[in-house]
Amino acid sequence: MTLTLSPLSRACLLVLATAGLLVACKPQSTTPSTAADLVTVNTLTLQSRMVADRMELDGTVAPVQQVNVTARVAGKLQKIGFKDGDQVKAGQLLFAIEPDTYVEQVKLNQARLDQAKSDYQRQTKLMEENATSVSNVESDLSNLQQAEANLRLAQINLAYTEERAPFDGVMGRRQVDIGNYVGASASGTVLGTIVQIAPAYVNAAVSERDALRIREKMNQQGQSVKNKAGGTPVTARLQSENPVTEVGVLDFVDHTVGGTSGTIALRGKFANESYRLFPGLYAQLSVQLGPDRPALTLPRDLVLSDQQGEYVFVVDVDSRAKRHNIRTSNLPANLKEILSGLSAGDQVVSVGYNKLSDGQAVKALADSAPQAAAVATTAQKSGGH
Repeated sequence: MTLTLSPLSRACLLVLATAGLLVACKPQSTTPSTAADLVTVNTLTLQSRMVADRMELDGTVAPVQQVNVTARVAGKLQKIGFKDGDQVKAGQLLFAIEPDTYVEQVKLNQARLDQAKSDYQRQTKLMEENATSVSNVESDLSNLQQAEANLRLAQINLAYTEERAPFDGVMGRRQVDIGNYVGASASGTVLGTIVQIAPAYVNAAVSERDALRIREKMNQQGQSVKNKAGGTPVTARLQSENPVTEVGVLDFVDHTVGGTSGTIALRGKFANESYRLFPGLYAQLSVQLGPDRPALTLPRDLVLSDQQGEYVFVVDVDSRAKRHNIRTSNLPANLKEILSGLSAGDQVVSVGYNKLSDGQAVKALADSAPQAAAVATTAQKSGGH
């Protein structure tokens, strides 16, 4: 059966098919992301604030001098002149080795010297009378000189039976007890260790850029780079201590860059009269570079790093998080100074940065600048004194 359509019906069908085709080809409308789809972050408005011009470094306390007290002659240990951990004075008796053998050696060599002097004097008188030969005089002179040398050696060995403190310091625990035979080996026997911790050193390392800043400061103070440092003030603070522990001076800045670390060694020297700085302790070394100055600052934990270097996320005017590569320098109170890469007024992401990627749309909450101001105030109080 064949269906026959009137011209009017065919026209209606054509209109409906065209309308359906237009609907099918019409692009789907894209709806913008809702607030629930955006990553919520807090921001901090970067501002310039007055900070103490200090460089804060991680360091380690080291003694000015450290000596192993060693038995240089063999014998039985007879006496110990200190208790473990005692403070001792230069010249104080630390250890005594049984001296009897060495006393007798001195007496024996003294007798030989007396005999050699007598023989030589007799030969010189005979020489005046032409009753002996020149060779006999020279032989007795040689015996006299050997006897003098042997006596000096015997006296030195006798002195070695007493080991005295070479400087004021603190003794560690003794390594050998009384009654033990010591000094038998060629290298001697280590009896104990004495360290001088007043004054004390704090060793640290800086990057090339920071080392150049320190040298510039030294030059401003009239110190030659060829000479030792000595006028730049530094402070040291032990772990878990908020106030500064010690005040000292920059004692040494190396002239070479470490081949492995790429850093330059420096050292602070402190009077340490209270003995608070013990060798091996961690200490923060702060180097004073100048008076208070304006700087862009951020808390250290907001500065991220990867293989490309340090960076932060900044929220732009389109509410998108943009990565900014930056250069920084450490300041007191866990702050970093922004040397490049940011400007005053930038909205730096302070909370939620771990969820971000470059260019991601975000929802920025209320500015947290008041919190940053409080941090900066703390930095000025701790770094300026």
